[in-house]
Order: sequence, then structure tokens, then C-alpha cells
Amino acid sequence: MKTGSWGELVAPGYRMRAAVFAGGVALNAIEVYIGSTLMPSVVADIGGIDLFAWVTTVFIVASIAASMFAAVRPFGLGPRQNYLIAAAAFGIGSLICGAAPSMPILLIGRAIQGFGAGLLGALVYMMVRLVFPAHLWARAFALVSSMWGIATLVGPAIGGVFAEFGAWRWAFFALIPFTVLLAFGAIWAVPARSGEAGMTRLPAAQIALMMFAVLALSSAGALSYDVAISVTLTLTTIVAIAAMIILERRSSRRLFPTGTFVVGSTLATMFGAMVLLQMSVTSDVFVPLFLQALHGLGPLAAGYVVALLAVGWSASSMTTAGWSGSRARLLIASGPVLMLGSAIVLALLMSRDNPTSNLLILVPIGAALAMMGIGIGSTWTQMTPRVMLAAPPGENDVTSAALSTVQLFATGIAAALGGLIVNLAGLASGVGSPATAANWLYGLFALLPLLAIPLCLAIARSGTKLVVPQPAE
Repeated sequence: MKTGSWGELVAPGYRMRAAVFAGGVALNAIEVYIGSTLMPSVVADIGGIDLFAWVTTVFIVASIAASMFAAVRPFGLGPRQNYLIAAAAFGIGSLICGAAPSMPILLIGRAIQGFGAGLLGALVYMMVRLVFPAHLWARAFALVSSMWGIATLVGPAIGGVFAEFGAWRWAFFALIPFTVLLAFGAIWAVPARSGEAGMTRLPAAQIALMMFAVLALSSAGALSYDVAISVTLTLTTIVAIAAMIILERRSSRRLFPTGTFVVGSTLATMFGAMVLLQMSVTSDVFVPLFLQALHGLGPLAAGYVVALLAVGWSASSMTTAGWSGSRARLLIASGPVLMLGSAIVLALLMSRDNPTSNLLILVPIGAALAMMGIGIGSTWTQMTPRVMLAAPPGENDVTSAALSTVQLFATGIAAALGGLIVNLAGLASGVGSPATAANWLYGLFALLPLLAIPLCLAIARSGTKLVVPQPAE
């Protein structure tokens, strides 16, 4: 099967749009690595270790809301107006984060920032489908994924340098000029109208249940000192997710494409695998904390170690974007196996108390993070266009938004679950050691890629192929 070339993707007709979409993802990715590198310094300055996971949670919850904002397109807003709103929200949120005197104020900034980032991400999924022909989708998504690789070089450097000099606030302020440049680029490159009406009715109940589930699980982690409350909130999370699924199957206002929750369907299998894989890599939220607490690394070095995951993701996406046939099916089947091996290495080595930065431990940890990125990058690149092409007739907008929603929800739930695990292990209260918390976190998170293996094997064995229209000769 032929696929489009990189040269075609950056040809004059697509070049500027590709740059703007990739720039939006790069801005979001750089912020992620700035944030992960800075958080230990932020907590040391303004406190709030018990709210550590909430820094990610509020970002994700706001992003989920934003992804649906893009699909519904209220007030007749087109892609260009949405892109400008996203850039403005990201810039305002960054300003609040930089000026925050306390963790609650920083969380407000993260929520606004998250709305902007979520809207940027959702628009990328939609606009790739709208402005590029189908045979370029895999290349376009690989280009977007490569921005995470660039972010690994820039993000930890910005965050680490500012953290080393005790000026973490300026790392957030530094993002603001780039949001202005992104907004100007959107005015020129993003179309004012897409030719599609978007969702006509908002699935408000399902969205509320998803956000409530993430918030409830995060609250369970923050209140882990009271086991009864923590257990109650965890069970409440499970009930909320189950209620969302039941309501989604019965409602005419859909948050996901038809067939998503039909056991054994192609969409259900692919979305299920993507949720498990995304949850697995979200354990990297805690990597900088444990590298600094257990392995004697400074903020800059810890940031670059965790960035190896994104390097693997980006490199594998760019390398395998044009693969098809049996090679593509091999990628889908082998991705979670690579991630399982990486998760086992992290479970065995991350909890080692290594205050002298022993390279015999740090090198395998870095290699495991890179391999985990390779596993999800190669699989995700093959899954994404397949999900889009599997969209039922008339549900293209819903499917595009669902890709972003699924990724965000999986990240939010995983971050909240990680916070619950480490806090129950006594990290926030000081009763337990960081080594104990790391042991529990990475040991339990190793189960996620294990559960994804049969789903990915089912997709590979079914012979699911990416059949796309070819360009006219």
C-alpha cells in the first residue's frame, strides 16, 4: 500500500497549516516537560505535596471539557476562532501559574492552561482529517508526535535551568510570547470554517461523569489519610465510569462513536488498548520526583531522563509512520510487549535508594523509559488513523473528538490513580518512604500494558488494515 511522502506533507499547499498544528502541540508538550521538571521545586517553595497529582488532574479535566468545546463549536465558532481561544487560554493560564503564591492558585492557572492545551489537541485531531488527504494522515500524526521529541530537548532545559536558579516562575512566563506567535500563525493558516456543523447536541451528562470520575479519584488520593473516605471515593469513581458507559449506550447524544462500548467491536478494542497504553506511560508524572528523592539527581538531569520516553515516542512515530501490511500489524502487536518489559524494569529499579546517582541503575531506567516510548509511539501511530477511518457514517466529528477525549481521560485517571497509590504508601504524610511509594506505583502500573497485550493481538490477528484513498495520478 502506498502512503504519502514527507515532501508532500510539507508542500506549499500544506506547509503553513502543518507548522501551526505542530507548533500548538509543541507548545503543549514543552509545557508538560517544564511542569514535570519544575514541580518538585514548586512544591518546595509554595508547598502542596498532597496536591502533587492534582497539578496534572485539573489540567486534564479542563482539557476534556475543551475537547468537547471543539466538537460542539458553540456560537458558530470555526476552527480559527477556536484556535485563537486556545492560544489565549494557554497564555493566561501560564501567567497565573507563574504568579501563583500558593498551590490552590497554581491549580487555577493549570485549569485555564489545560483548557487551552485540550482545545489545541482536539483541533489537531479534527484539522488533520479536514485539511489533509487520508493518505497523509499517518505522516501528519507522526509530525505532530515528533514535536514531543523536540519538547524533550527544550522543556527540561527551560524547566531545569529555571529550577536550578530558584526562578521557576519565569519558566511559565517564558511560554507567553510563544502563544502570541501561535495566535498570529493561526490567523493566517487555520481556516475560518471547516464545512462541518460539529455536534448538534452536547452530551453533557457523559462529560460531567467523566470529569467527576477523575476528580473523585484525585480526591481519594489527596484524602488518603482517611482510608474510609479514600475507599468510598475510589468506589464512586468506578460507579461514575460505569454510569457513563451505560448512559452513552442508551443516549442519542453521543460522546463517542457508535460501537465504542460494544464488546468485541473494532472501535471498542482499539479504544480499550489506547486507554491502557496511555495510562501506562502516565506513570512518568512521578519520575522526576523519585529521581530527585531516591537517585540524587537535580531538576535538570531528572527532566532529561524522563524526557527519554518522549524521545522514544517521537522517534518511533517518525520512523514507522509509512509502515503498512504485516509490518504495521507487527507494530500493533509488539508495542504493549515492549511497554511491559519497560514497566518491569522501572518497577525493579526505580524504588532502589541510590543517592550517589549510580549509572548502573540510572542507565537501565533511562533505557526503559525510552523503550516504553517506542512501544506506545509505534502502536499509537498505527491506531490513530485506523480509528478515524473506522468512524461510522456521519460521526466523523464525534470520532475526532473522542480520540482526544480518550487520551485525556486515560491520562487524568492514571495520574489520579498514581497519586492515590503513592499517597496510600505514605508519601504525602511522610509515614512511608519514597522507595516504598515508587515500588507500589510501578509494580501496579506494570499490569496495564499486560492487559493491553491481548487487545493489540486481537487487532493484529484480525487483519485490520489501513486502507486509504490514493492521490490522483
